[in-house]
Amino acid sequence: MRRLTCVLLLAALAAAPAYSHELILKPADFEAAPGSELALELQSTHVFIVREEVEDITKIEAGAVSGGALVKSELVPNEPELRIDLSVKIPQGNGSTAVIANKTGDIWSVTPEGWKPGTRKSLEDQGIKVVRASMTDKFAKVFINASADDENFAVPAGQELEIVPVTNPADARVGEYFKVRVVYKGENASAPVLATYDGFVTEYENTYAYYTESGSDGTAAIKITSPGLWIIRASITGEPGVPGEYDSRNVNSILTILVK
Repeated sequence: MRRLTCVLLLAALAAAPAYSHELILKPADFEAAPGSELALELQSTHVFIVREEVEDITKIEAGAVSGGALVKSELVPNEPELRIDLSVKIPQGNGSTAVIANKTGDIWSVTPEGWKPGTRKSLEDQGIKVVRASMTDKFAKVFINASADDENFAVPAGQELEIVPVTNPADARVGEYFKVRVVYKGENASAPVLATYDGFVTEYENTYAYYTESGSDGTAAIKITSPGLWIIRASITGEPGVPGEYDSRNVNSILTILVK
């Protein structure tokens, strides 16, 4: 069965590294006046959607996309709230605004002592045996000011792995399909696509409400079953590594939408 409207547990994600938290953008509001500042939080978690840890901001860039370019925001770690705080200025003009976050260069290694951060070489130089080293790059995106006549949502923001809506986020409705296109390095990509909504399951990690796969044209359809905040995830796993540094590379991307 290609689509499963049931709980998808961690076993189905065995190809993904166990340490990797998902990177999720959550805005204070999905609407903001042009020229105004909008607060957002960048979450890192295995439980959707519950904050679990603060990522390393030195490996992250985030902000609004304006005129095809990223306007970087200051990232402020918020340890008490287990999140990274940021704000973006909403550009003037009509149409939605994409806010994105990119985290790259996160390398972890499997050792006899468990998972450890660091490259194969850096750990072996310390006398630590490395069984496997992996790098995971993470991308997140959300649209502000989605509207029925908007066309900005269909324009890629330039992330290496990106979920581009085919359905206008303003048109996401319970009982209907929300279509997306998975784009990897500028090309349509076949990939596993997972989706869930806030509060679906908070007792278990890495648990989603929906599974499908994008076809050769990159498109996938998610059946929307509940109102509220949804995340849609695509992943590319097992990409070649760099000898001496890491053995393989994984790439994850999450799109946040609001279903009214």
